[in-house]
Amino acid sequence: MSEAPGRRRGLPGGASMSDKRFKRPDRPGKYRRISPRLWRIGGAMLFGGVLLAVVVLASTRVVDAGILAVDRVVMRGQVRLSPNAVKTLEDSVLGQSLLRVDLKQFQERVLASRWVAAVTVRRIFPSTIDVRIVERDPVAIARLGQLLYLVDGGGVIIDDYGPEYVDFDLPIVDGMATPSVDGESSIDPARAQLVSRFLGTLATRPELRRSISQINVSREANVVVLLNDDLALLYLGDDQFVERLRTYLEIRPTLDDRMDDVESVDLRFGQRVVVKNKKRPGEPAAGEV
Repeated sequence: MSEAPGRRRGLPGGASMSDKRFKRPDRPGKYRRISPRLWRIGGAMLFGGVLLAVVVLASTRVVDAGILAVDRVVMRGQVRLSPNAVKTLEDSVLGQSLLRVDLKQFQERVLASRWVAAVTVRRIFPSTIDVRIVERDPVAIARLGQLLYLVDGGGVIIDDYGPEYVDFDLPIVDGMATPSVDGESSIDPARAQLVSRFLGTLATRPELRRSISQINVSREANVVVLLNDDLALLYLGDDQFVERLRTYLEIRPTLDDRMDDVESVDLRFGQRVVVKNKKRPGEPAAGEV
């Protein structure tokens, strides 16, 4: 008996070899093999990530290494900065990693003291912070109302004047303050600079400098001084301070002989000296020498 057409032995149900259910697809599958180039890129990225992690871990260990812990703060230039303030500054960085200390923040802490005009901070490996301080130089004792303050040549108030500063041989200055908008007094920088310039010119004449008891700069561009053991106000203007003081000292014996109770001597007009005595009934108030 012959086999039926379209059937072959071994195929169930007489399925034909030409049946599409048993054919391999002619087109490739939808999943492609990863190219070697992509493998290389991925491997390089993985290696880079691992290397970065190792470097970060190693850097952290180096930064926090015990040898870099700050164990010394060297401060130079401070004279009036209090020991307590110095210790507080030192304690703020001791034990920290030298590489983690915020130098700018530390510098701002030092500048918080009004005694400090400028400061330089640097790291010295392996474990030292070096601090160089420039302190303010007080030039006068400014009277503001009923209170006294130490001030520098720029008009910066350094501190309240008290017994701890009696070693400063400074004159008391009136008239440095100008009223502000809120009604409180503040130092006028221009008047402070005038006082600083006046005292600076006397640096080469210490005997004159020591003779100054009080200064008044309430009048614009006019330094008025009071000498030790002398009640006369001396008007010196804003220049030639040494020459005008010497002129007064030369004529003072004559004034003492010719006039009593001299109130003021105006030395701003060259060779012409205007002398004003305290008013008395029937006497002129001013004269010339």
